[in-house]
Amino acid sequence: MARFVLASGALLCVLSAAMQTSALTVLPHDVRPGHAVRHFEGNYSRYTLLDPEYASYFTLLDDGLLMTTADLAPLLDQSLNLAILEQTPFSSSAHSVHLLVVDRRKMLSFATNGLHGEIPENAPAGTAVDLPPIKAAAPLNVGPVAYKIIKGNENSLFALREKTKTGIPGVASVISDGDVEIIAMRPLDAEDTKSYDLTLQATDLRGSNKANLAVRIDVTYENGHEPNFEQDIYYFAVNGSLDQNCDNETAHWQRFSNIGKVHAYDADGDRVYYSLKTPSNLAVIVPQTGELILAGEPDGHEAELEVLAHDTGSPPRKSRPAQVFLEFVVHNKKDLPALRRQKRRVTRAVRPTKRIEFTEADGEVEGRAVFTLEKETDRETFKIRDENPWVTVEPSGVVKVKKKWDYEELGPEKTIDFWVTITNAGNGGKFIYLSSEKKIYYWDDVQTL
Repeated sequence: MARFVLASGALLCVLSAAMQTSALTVLPHDVRPGHAVRHFEGNYSRYTLLDPEYASYFTLLDDGLLMTTADLAPLLDQSLNLAILEQTPFSSSAHSVHLLVVDRRKMLSFATNGLHGEIPENAPAGTAVDLPPIKAAAPLNVGPVAYKIIKGNENSLFALREKTKTGIPGVASVISDGDVEIIAMRPLDAEDTKSYDLTLQATDLRGSNKANLAVRIDVTYENGHEPNFEQDIYYFAVNGSLDQNCDNETAHWQRFSNIGKVHAYDADGDRVYYSLKTPSNLAVIVPQTGELILAGEPDGHEAELEVLAHDTGSPPRKSRPAQVFLEFVVHNKKDLPALRRQKRRVTRAVRPTKRIEFTEADGEVEGRAVFTLEKETDRETFKIRDENPWVTVEPSGVVKVKKKWDYEELGPEKTIDFWVTITNAGNGGKFIYLSSEKKIYYWDDVQTL
């Protein structure tokens, strides 16, 4: 238990418990009266300031709040130790508060409260994080500044280095008059940790003038592999038939029929998109699926295409081209087995190609109708052939946003591709192929059976 004797304005104390000290608190010389210095929080505690010398500058409220009461300019550059007595019904303890009053113009600060940078994964040791310049300064010259990482640097993955130097430093802190940078001490793996949050501290050489800076570092994914096709060469047979209604038995090819499908895989797990190396009037490829679609009439019995696969990594990579050989086979209907059904006459009508332009903002609201497919008769109904993540098609022909459109997720072609089946009550079906590149195109070849 502590014993206190008050004599001639001086307080003499003998404490049986050790005095509790605190870290140094720096106060600007121009803070106004009422500035909160520290708040002591205790249960049923009463606090008393024991230093008469500083009673005109500080006061301690009953709730434990230590605050200024006057201009601190007379205490400039002075180191103060304030003794605080804490009393409870059952015990007493003493606290020591260390203060330093400094000229605000000499107080260190960073130009921003926080920085955000990045570094590629697997970058070699000594690679600097891509960040704006790091430097703490004061309006008045305070001389060289010491920098160190005080938080978030588990396993010492990062270190500081003067901006003008190279190599890997051998010490944890850096003293510099100029800029400093953060470097990686070893290669980092984005799959292990995607980001790190560090706290840097700048200190003058006396160790009393300090400033902290929060830094977030993202480890960027490295696209290390290009897509690869499952086969180097693909062979597809495209079946046609002879038109018996013509005297010369002209070959007939089902436009927009499915020729075949190519497939590529990516070792990094990126999504893969497809394209023709050279655009062709004979066939098109669906970027998201790799399906090859017959778009025109062949000029001969054989054709050759080259297809590419692209990934969505950063930087994006593309595959070596794969060869696609097409053989156009014509069947004579006389040679085909007869089917026990009534022969129906086949006619073809081709609608004109349409082009509709859209922006990314048009697809921001899920469920929003972006356009309506045109009907030739009131009996036509529409249905999307394959599930599509971006759009849905109502039976009435209304195309709606299914998922908010994201330009970055659309792949290198920046398209939304899907097939729509149109049925006419009592008749057959027809297909519409839609492709969006911030634009939507569609072609349709109608068959009425």
